[in-house]
Amino acid sequence: MEALRWAAEIFWLVSGQLFGPAPFVGQCCRPGGAFAMTAADPEPSRAASYYAVRVLTLSGQRDDIPRQLPLWLASEMATPGQPATSDIDEMFYVLRALQQLEALNLLTPEVTLGLVDFIQRSRDADGGYAGMPGQPPDTEHTYCAICALSLLGHPLTDTECRGTAAWIRSRFDTPSGLVALTASDDTPSLAASYWGFRASELLDATVRPDRLGPDRLGTDRLGTDRLGAAVESLAKPDGGYGTQAHATLWESYCALQVLSKLSALRGGGQ
Repeated sequence: MEALRWAAEIFWLVSGQLFGPAPFVGQCCRPGGAFAMTAADPEPSRAASYYAVRVLTLSGQRDDIPRQLPLWLASEMATPGQPATSDIDEMFYVLRALQQLEALNLLTPEVTLGLVDFIQRSRDADGGYAGMPGQPPDTEHTYCAICALSLLGHPLTDTECRGTAAWIRSRFDTPSGLVALTASDDTPSLAASYWGFRASELLDATVRPDRLGPDRLGTDRLGTDRLGAAVESLAKPDGGYGTQAHATLWESYCALQVLSKLSALRGGGQ
């Protein structure tokens, strides 16, 4: 399901067209309307259910999304203070799926406040977010936290934005030009570059190559000229992208997202 999702996303990015009938998605549907990651997996998962929503949407098959799925997704968030038995990553999957199904209203105010509290307790003193309280922050979960708080109707305050923007900015300062996952790991990563760029974009902290200077938060904007060149350097002859010898669907999606957004920024506009 995951690979199919990336294929559908990439097809939409490069063509602007629907993916077409999605193979085997129906085989992954389980009782209650949720989806498993593969046809052989007996149990559904939050991630697979979100991927299925994206695939069916990008394939023009929204009518094939089970009507029970929103209720199943909401039930996964139904215990205040225990939003997901894993971490903010999976919470984000559920919230994004509910958003696309126009069903965020299924979350009660009590549950919503429990989710917000869980995310806020996962914030590091320097402004980054971890997957769960007490763990070290990383770029992926910081992006997921920013998105999740917005979906829950509790976006970061300006003060919180400043701290998080500074934390993300420090992840851009790497020898490779790609964004780092954590403060101690600057291994070249297209995934971390996508998460960091999207997080900074959501915080209005991304620099346009033709516009330097302070942003509305009073912080220096992020320089993205090195990032674009670093991503381009990982292009493969087959048209994909990857940090290793061969391209992968996931890394190609990350690279194309960053490059398309950088291209839009260079084209002008606010």
